[in-house]
Amino acid sequence: MTAVKVRLTSPFAQGMVIYLISAILLGSVAFATPTFLGTDDYYHARISEQIIQQRRLNVQFPWLPLTILNEEDFVDHHLLFHLYTAPWAAVGGMNGAKLAAVSIAAGVFAGFWMLLRQVGVSWPAIWTLALLGMSVPFVHRLLMVRAQGAALLILIIVLMLFFGRRHRWLILAAFAFTWLYNGFVLLIGFAVAYAAATWIAERRIEWQPVVYTIAGIILGLIINPYFPANIAFALDHLGAKVDLESSIRVGNEWYPYSIPVLFESSGGALLAMVLAFIAPSFRDGKRDRVENTLMFTALITMFMALQSRRFIEYFPAFALLFCAVACGRIPLKSWLPALPNAKIHRLAQVALVAAAIGIASVALPPIYERVSDTANATDFSGAAQWLAQNSPPGARVFQTDWDDFPRLFYFNTSNTYLVGLDPTYLQIADPELWDQWRAIVQGDVESPSVAIKQAFGTSYVISDTNHNRFEDQVRDDPGMQLVYQDQDAYVWRIDSASTTSDG
Repeated sequence: MTAVKVRLTSPFAQGMVIYLISAILLGSVAFATPTFLGTDDYYHARISEQIIQQRRLNVQFPWLPLTILNEEDFVDHHLLFHLYTAPWAAVGGMNGAKLAAVSIAAGVFAGFWMLLRQVGVSWPAIWTLALLGMSVPFVHRLLMVRAQGAALLILIIVLMLFFGRRHRWLILAAFAFTWLYNGFVLLIGFAVAYAAATWIAERRIEWQPVVYTIAGIILGLIINPYFPANIAFALDHLGAKVDLESSIRVGNEWYPYSIPVLFESSGGALLAMVLAFIAPSFRDGKRDRVENTLMFTALITMFMALQSRRFIEYFPAFALLFCAVACGRIPLKSWLPALPNAKIHRLAQVALVAAAIGIASVALPPIYERVSDTANATDFSGAAQWLAQNSPPGARVFQTDWDDFPRLFYFNTSNTYLVGLDPTYLQIADPELWDQWRAIVQGDVESPSVAIKQAFGTSYVISDTNHNRFEDQVRDDPGMQLVYQDQDAYVWRIDSASTTSDG
């Protein structure tokens, strides 16, 4: 009996309980809609399956031949994430890919708990569950089939390595992060933040984290199936985002939140930051290297979120870590000194259950509401499958939105497409072609069939039902024959005999 009790109260068992509770709560959100939670999820699920179908790390990618992701130059800059997701998606399809995302998100919560426990925060399980209430878009994005959840998990592991001074393991963590995500420069920022925090608190130079982190990144870039194209791609991809105001319109996630929206959607994270900053006023006022590090990482990720809403996937976690360390490193015995240890631990278990119920009942409803909106996204499954069955394999399809590509690709890998994942991929590869495409889809070109056939070499056009100006031009174009229609999409075939290019 005693042996069983020891096992159930071991750190491993507690961590598993945190993981399972998190997986259940997060899974209820992920499966509240029958679809994926984000547009790019469709691409990540399908490209993950391609790794298994093609049986190679550097997959052949013929689907965007006119962009910088053409077959010769293609780089999978989320390779590690796709390797992890591949078996889930191959076996379980859409549901399998969603389960993969849930497993990673639950790992983030378990890692969060482990970090708090490592640095001596009391009630770490309750702080961990509070992560659900920090930000609605944070939880939403965490559950997308995208690399941000895995990136956050590795960043938490990196902090644990910093605080435990297990510096050599940083080479492996940085290597993994570089294979996972081309925002690897963030790791260097964290390493510098830790070194600065150590100097401020202890007046000691700790250079190893910075050196080992950079070494891991270099190895991850060089020992890579896409080397050296991966380096050129990272420069192209990130360089296009430096000046968004003067560049072409990219996905909304790259643009900043307005202050009112940030307060409304992530008020818990902002409150955590405020509490963390005023905490020293109620104690000795001195921050150690751990608290300084988390303060710096919270500030770094808050600045990132203010620059681009996609980085809301980081800020709430580090804001709460900072708050937990600043406010919560008081031993349980100090909270309830009159009680024996056994009663304190039983009380902690009751408090955990009560906190889980309370936090879930308050935090989950607005997350469910946000996730339910994804079910109303345009469904290209019917149109994509019609194209797969009625056009030659490899036939290029002209689409009227660059962000339609992930769904088209998920439902139809038989055809190829003009632009996808990021509009800059076509704009960088061929600026003139990009300008032509944009003019056509905006309805500025009369007789679009002629321009589409001549410039893009395609006989098939697909569009959702929201491009009224383009549709107006199509109605007056005898070269455009409507061959498929449903409530979400149209497909036209270009009649070559009616186009100028064919006489």
